[in-house]
Amino acid sequence: MSAYNDNMIATMKKVAPLNLDKAKDLASAFGVSHRSVISKAISLGIAYDKAPASPRKVRAAKMDTVNAIAKGLNMPAADLDGLQNAKASALDNLLANIS
Repeated sequence: MSAYNDNMIATMKKVAPLNLDKAKDLASAFGVSHRSVISKAISLGIAYDKAPASPRKVRAAKMDTVNAIAKGLNMPAADLDGLQNAKASALDNLLANIS
């Protein structure tokens, strides 16, 4: 048995195209999760406008950070072999605290 009756489906079609905010509002009114509303809309062929993914933060490669650490310590990067396997946050902290 479906959690969606004909009135619910008609309401979804009426407010189409759906987006996350509309799906959350409908979910609250229907007593289901917003993910359920989105899934049902997609399965019925009702338009759903997916929000574009936020751009990822561009990070320097770990090896670039290791090279910067080696330069800050005035030593060859080869002497720090394996350091690139450390957590990026630890490498960033190390680089920031080199005097």
